[in-house]
Amino acid sequence: METTIAQRFEAVIKALKMNNNSFAKSINVSSTAIIRVTNGDNDPGFKMLNSTLDNYPNINPDWLLRGEGEMFKTEQSISPDTKLWEKVIDRYEKTIEDLRYTISLQRQLMGKLSPVPMRPSAGKVITFFPNYEGKKIMAAEA
Repeated sequence: METTIAQRFEAVIKALKMNNNSFAKSINVSSTAIIRVTNGDNDPGFKMLNSTLDNYPNINPDWLLRGEGEMFKTEQSISPDTKLWEKVIDRYEKTIEDLRYTISLQRQLMGKLSPVPMRPSAGKVITFFPNYEGKKIMAAEA
C-alpha cells in the first residue's frame, strides 16, 4: 500500500511517541506547519524535511520522501564515521594536554610570587590570589 507524505509524517510522529506540537518544536517549525502537512493541506518544504532528517538521523530518508523501505534505518545502514570520531578524540586529547601544560605553568608562576609590601605611596593596591597558602599576595599599581 502506497502512503502519502502526510501519512508518513503522521506515522513518524506517532512512532516517536510525540504530538504535532512537540514534534514541531523539536524540528524548529510551527505546529501549524506540521498540522497542515499531516492533514495533507501542504507538502513539507525543504526546511522541514531537512530539519526532520537532521534531528532524527535514524529516520530513513528514502521512506520519508518516497515511501520506500522501512521507516527507520537498520543497524547495517547506520555506519559511524570512524575518522570523524578519531579527529574529535584527538582534538579533545590535545586540548586536555594543553590545559594540563597551562595548569603546570600557572603552578610554577604561583610558586615564584612573593608578597609585595603595602605602602601608602604605592597607589591603588590590587590583590592577587587572596590567602594563597596562607599568604596574602598583592601587587601595587602605580
